[in-house]
Amino acid sequence: MYKRIITTGALFVAVCFFFATFSASDILAQGGARIVVQKIEPKELDKLMKSRESRSLVVAMASWCGPCREELPFLVRLHNKYKDKGLKIVGISLDVDGPEAMQKIADRMKVNFPIYWTREDAVDKYEIYAIPMLYLIKNGKVVEKLVGKQSEALLDNKIGGLLK
Repeated sequence: MYKRIITTGALFVAVCFFFATFSASDILAQGGARIVVQKIEPKELDKLMKSRESRSLVVAMASWCGPCREELPFLVRLHNKYKDKGLKIVGISLDVDGPEAMQKIADRMKVNFPIYWTREDAVDKYEIYAIPMLYLIKNGKVVEKLVGKQSEALLDNKIGGLLK
């Protein structure tokens, strides 16, 4: 009996140690579902915003922004719905603390579209005066700019029009 308790206890400690060595983001990365928030240079951001190759929804956001976090589940669902129909959703993090700040939110909310981090120069260049701010882009041009948190129904409607 005593030997069985020691064996069970040792097994429990080994299992706890195994899971303690992996963070939640490591487990997500192994499953291939984790996006990594990466730095984007101004020239690359310009290319993204002026891309004629796809129809895009570009979202300016920050990790500390409550409405941005509230909108993320809508964006994930809309990405899943429209990614095979030609829509490209991209997040742009404006966090002063760098990409790590948004990475925590992206991991927790299981964001499955790319998010890039950029410096403040994007704020002036793209006239970002509030967040979230969404840019609907078609044929390399911003066709509509939406300020503030939007409803999922409104975004679904706007994306439908963008893809026509």
